[in-house]
Amino acid sequence: MRGTKPTPTAKKKLMGNPGGRPLNPAEPEFPPTEIAVPSELMGDERAVTEWRRLLPMMQAARAITDAERTSLIALCQQWSRYLNATLSVEQAGMVIRSPSGYPMPNPYIGIANKSLGHCLKLWAELGLTPSSRTRVQTTSRDATDPFAEFDEPFHATH
Repeated sequence: MRGTKPTPTAKKKLMGNPGGRPLNPAEPEFPPTEIAVPSELMGDERAVTEWRRLLPMMQAARAITDAERTSLIALCQQWSRYLNATLSVEQAGMVIRSPSGYPMPNPYIGIANKSLGHCLKLWAELGLTPSSRTRVQTTSRDATDPFAEFDEPFHATH
């Protein structure tokens, strides 16, 4: 293992760079993504609904770039898969009959659990869980703020 994943520079800036370490000036930046529902989600109404629900929240917190777009698409697909599998379990029950007639756990339980596991990881990556949100602070700065120049951390030179 390589240890804890590094915190992205944008997230460090939002948090006020609490560690005081130098920020990566060469970190790649991506252009904002399109707001339209991606073609990858078309035909899956549950995934489209989730895209339309999450996108405004994420845009309000920060710019959504092409880098987050694919993670958001995957999250919407996994959430749809979770809902479909859960519905199948509700309809058929937790235990079903195998082709030979013996009772067995409904295979959709495993699909639902796996999809929910993927959602949990993606929610955290995108800052959509309560604990991941506590690590991010959003600020709205007025362009005419006379104290804006003092927001940068002070670095003494010795």
